[in-house]
Amino acid sequence: MRHSFGANCAATLDIAVIIGAFATIPITLLLEQGSHGLWIQTFDWAIWGVFLVELLFRSFWKRVGFRTSLLLAVIVILSFPLLPAALGLVRIVRLSKVLRLARLVGATGRGMAGMRSVLGRSSVIYAGAISILILLAGAAGISLLEPQTVHGGFEDGVWWAIVTATTVGYGDIAPTTFFGRSIAVLLMFTGVGLISTLSASITTHLLGRQENAEQAAIKSQLDRLEKLLSAMETDRSVRSPSQAVLSEKQVVNQMP
Repeated sequence: MRHSFGANCAATLDIAVIIGAFATIPITLLLEQGSHGLWIQTFDWAIWGVFLVELLFRSFWKRVGFRTSLLLAVIVILSFPLLPAALGLVRIVRLSKVLRLARLVGATGRGMAGMRSVLGRSSVIYAGAISILILLAGAAGISLLEPQTVHGGFEDGVWWAIVTATTVGYGDIAPTTFFGRSIAVLLMFTGVGLISTLSASITTHLLGRQENAEQAAIKSQLDRLEKLLSAMETDRSVRSPSQAVLSEKQVVNQMP
């Protein structure tokens, strides 16, 4: 009972963490732009609450390792909604961008871990979801650190993240800061692996569907053959020898 309850809670938390990871991206950008509406604050506290519950659950119920607990604790601290205001009071508000970037990185990492638990059995969906999350996180990172580079638009950041991850590199948008270039390097290295994995997963999925269709056709032929043989055995038991031979010839003629 306890194991079943824990498994259900873990699965629910994984889904909530995935949603929180995706929601962190627009919320972080809106907060950086100075938007502090009620709904934004509500979502911000809700996302923080999800990561706090995950920390408590995995630390005290699942009893994960120290490193995992420490990582979860760092994410909870960095995503605390009142932290930017506290930094402003002590006049180190310039660190807010770095902290929000760290929050993006931490939320993305936890989102990927949740996807592995929830979507790991479906390789195509898993690879596609991780690719989308990393691209959106990279776009948010460059938009957060270098708004002038992407002309202040998240859409241009997404475009830059896609052409960087696919190593196309048109050069129309190029980061100029250390952290911006670091994001570009990460997208390049992870993009090659993600695109290759996604392509391989799609190919495997299509080949698997073709093999399943062929196996279904073979099974159908075997079922038909089994029915014909069963009919032949029935005729042999109820008819005379000469009639059975004639019936066998008729059955053979009907076989594919």
